Amino acid sequence: MSQCLVVMYHYVRDRHNGPESAIRGLDVATFEQQLDILCDTLKPIDWSTLVAWQTGRVSIDAPTFLLTFDDGLSDHAEVVAPVLEERGLRGVFFVSTAMLVDRVMATAHQIHLLLCHMDAEDLSTQVRQRAIDAGVNQEELLAADDDAHRRAYAYESADRAALKRLLTYGLPIELRNDIVASLFAENVGDSADYAARWYMNWEAIATMRRDGHTIGGHGHVHEPLLRLSPEDQQRDMARCVAVLRDGLGPGVRPFSYPFGSVDWDLARRCGACGFVNGFTTVRGWVGQRDHAHQLSRVDTIHVDSFLEKELACLRS
Repeated sequence: MSQCLVVMYHYVRDRHNGPESAIRGLDVATFEQQLDILCDTLKPIDWSTLVAWQTGRVSIDAPTFLLTFDDGLSDHAEVVAPVLEERGLRGVFFVSTAMLVDRVMATAHQIHLLLCHMDAEDLSTQVRQRAIDAGVNQEELLAADDDAHRRAYAYESADRAALKRLLTYGLPIELRNDIVASLFAENVGDSADYAARWYMNWEAIATMRRDGHTIGGHGHVHEPLLRLSPEDQQRDMARCVAVLRDGLGPGVRPFSYPFGSVDWDLARRCGACGFVNGFTTVRGWVGQRDHAHQLSRVDTIHVDSFLEKELACLRS
């Protein structure tokens, strides 16, 4: 049966002593073990093959897998690329372009680092108090605490998940950014210094592309796009397209929706902006006839259980 398992990764790094060891991610040995399992079970393909298969230009006679990496992290050039090279594998690397041109930290990554340097309860208290001081009422502070948003952070402890839901989906974006930036400066350090080492630069990205990897877009400012107006969605993706074109030249590219947030209208806008396909965080196989701009992916933390269940079904 022809179908593709698209695997999603973020941080891939070995943990060292210090606060940042608390960053949730995959250590290198576990990453390599998962690659071994994938290669033993499925056939690897690259992005161009996926596109050719979905458009009917090539056929695939066995289940396959495609590796994708979100956020344009320095981990991907320094750790992931050499591991893939050893195995002859190629991946898709999605970058948020504001991090490239402005060298700023995405708010999501500032939150990750704040949770390394502060107790989650203390951070939550400070965030909520600053929001109340800015005029946010208690009802607004609870607005993000629904079932859909709980599922998005099911892997977190209850207090950390509630805080991430509030910061990602609850507070007004500009206020949230101001609160996080001020707390980051007070408790972590200079965001520009962190950005310089947290993300890939143009040189690293160009090298990876020359080595046969695919570079795609992950939004400009790395916000859940469904939180933005249709006009701002279009503006964000168009800016992402323009930055990648200016930095890498013309070409066709894929897109990964930040936080996986997408609906049919956003998927249509993604295509209209010029992205060939769009990847979500909805768990499942990609089929040949699936909508090109709403493609499923499986997070690395779910891959083993997903394969065990799905391959058992295929064999039965």
